[in-house]
Amino acid sequence: MEKKDVRVFVSYARRNRHPASQFLKRFEEQASASKRFRYRFWQDRDILVGEDWQQAIEKALEECTLGLLLISPAFLGSRYVRKQELPRFVGNRAKPVVPMMLEPVDPKLHDLKGLKWKQIYQLERPTLSGPRPFAQCTAARRNEFAFELFRQVEGRLAKLTHGRRRRRR
Repeated sequence: MEKKDVRVFVSYARRNRHPASQFLKRFEEQASASKRFRYRFWQDRDILVGEDWQQAIEKALEECTLGLLLISPAFLGSRYVRKQELPRFVGNRAKPVVPMMLEPVDPKLHDLKGLKWKQIYQLERPTLSGPRPFAQCTAARRNEFAFELFRQVEGRLAKLTHGRRRRRR
């Protein structure tokens, strides 16, 4: 079976570079072993010196299969994310999105910028204290977080590609 290409636009706040990098290292490791999909991740760090960064981001947004949004208060507060990136993933004709909780956000207190109707991934815990964002997981649980999110992304992509195949017939 030939793997399908999946272009993933990774969006996070610059202030969250360290936890985002920790998460992506684990998630990309899981994705690299996928049977069905060949993941191609794009981040702003892929922009080369001298390139027009606005143009590079626009091109990546246009070409992506889905958006991987690493949500935090800094992400939600970022004017650039709100004005340039989020509109591609929320509202009418939005591209598929995978929002995950990088740092704690409370939907009752924070404006989710159009993501309030999207299922936001957090690691479920067997305790009464509820789900946990990536940054609050122990080192051992961070691997589990990335693995469980990878499983959900694989299921979502299978559903999306199955639906496209059906429509073409």
